[in-house]
Amino acid sequence: MRTRPLGHRRVRTLLTALTCAAALALPLGPAATAAPAPVDRANAAAEDFQQVTLAKGVAETGEPMTLAVLPDRSVLHTSRDGTLRRTDAAGTTTVAGRLDVYSHDEEGLQGVAVDPGFASNRFVYLYYAPKLSTPSGDAPSDGSAADFTPFDGVNRLSRFVLRPDGTLDTASERKILDVPASRGLCCHVGGDIDFDADGNLYLSTGDDTNPFASDGYTPIDERASRNPAYDAQRSAGNTNDLRGKILRIRVQADGSYSIPPGNLFPPGTDRTRPEIYAMGFRNPFRMSVDRATGTVYVGDYGPDAGTASPSRGPAGQVEFNRVTRAGNYGWPYCTGRNDAYVDHDFASGSSGARFDCSAPRNTSPRNTGLTDLPPAQPAWIPYDGGSVPEFGTGSESPMGGPVYRYDADSASDVKFPEEYDGDFFAGEFGRRWIKRIETGGDGTVQTINAFPWNGTQVMD
Repeated sequence: MRTRPLGHRRVRTLLTALTCAAALALPLGPAATAAPAPVDRANAAAEDFQQVTLAKGVAETGEPMTLAVLPDRSVLHTSRDGTLRRTDAAGTTTVAGRLDVYSHDEEGLQGVAVDPGFASNRFVYLYYAPKLSTPSGDAPSDGSAADFTPFDGVNRLSRFVLRPDGTLDTASERKILDVPASRGLCCHVGGDIDFDADGNLYLSTGDDTNPFASDGYTPIDERASRNPAYDAQRSAGNTNDLRGKILRIRVQADGSYSIPPGNLFPPGTDRTRPEIYAMGFRNPFRMSVDRATGTVYVGDYGPDAGTASPSRGPAGQVEFNRVTRAGNYGWPYCTGRNDAYVDHDFASGSSGARFDCSAPRNTSPRNTGLTDLPPAQPAWIPYDGGSVPEFGTGSESPMGGPVYRYDADSASDVKFPEEYDGDFFAGEFGRRWIKRIETGGDGTVQTINAFPWNGTQVMD
């Protein structure tokens, strides 16, 4: 049986119980070594790097989700219960602030990011589930609504001011963007935030769809009697919905936003949302923007089918994606290198034709967007089981990490070697590794290299 990746209820319980640490791996400086030695590009030795624990244990991290580094090298990190903590450069952790959040299943406080102009404006961004007036109870495991009424909510991107003393001014909140959420039925929130070199803000959002009644294949249940949260066509496959997407906006000084050129749909296009930069994701849980190139690196979670089925589609696989321009990345119609799912009728149990990844069509009655979708883009690095030998085996939980950019003018004693310039650092929660991926100018993978890591689960 496949182990469900992060973003599903079973692993969430594990994560809550873990004693997690936010850590940075840093090359040892001159004080630790007699003389700096060249680092072999393909075989970085553990003794050349020092992993520094910033915060550890539930009292200092809660259920840790994301982190962001401030100019003074202190680190903001979020906990799903609504707590924002700050760990200073000396390693002292304090509570910076708390938000009142809705925290059923995966919802709660997710992403944190620091404004590029933080030194002058002290703006930070948080993505969270505001607590609203909601019905009580929980959803039955089979997805029926017999004794539970699902309800609509939102996940909210807001901007706050971080005071000079390191505390969050909650009264300063500017609500920027609300993303719909079907509350009470798990899963997939996304919630990572980053900026490009032009100051555009990127936000990842999950498909907000329950995967547990689709036999591990694509959840496209169109039955009128079924809760809409079992149909990912209403969200990730919908050009008029913000879920299952990478959004790109330009936040203005007053908290409003404009649409930068180059998004997937120009403003004013009928039945589309102009905020969408890339669509067709299941749970793009972690992403980063390489500011030197504008390329977005995304770790996207896949479904759980252990084997391919001629009547349903491919086996479950996960993806690292490399987004260089606006596009559609396939879900819920295609996965991996454009492996197509089969159009399945959940009412009759019969299956039709495979979806056309070159020209996918969304004919769900819950679709409020375009019927004809942009062609699906193949994944950059899909994997399942041992399909990528350098990735090993085990549960698949991709965490999109950063690209390293070497700064020759930096006087830091702990900067990474110049040979790592332009390399992508991928993280894996389930398999507990960090890999350094070297690419060619067109993004072609050249080498996948081990990187010293102590085997803890990588969250951000």
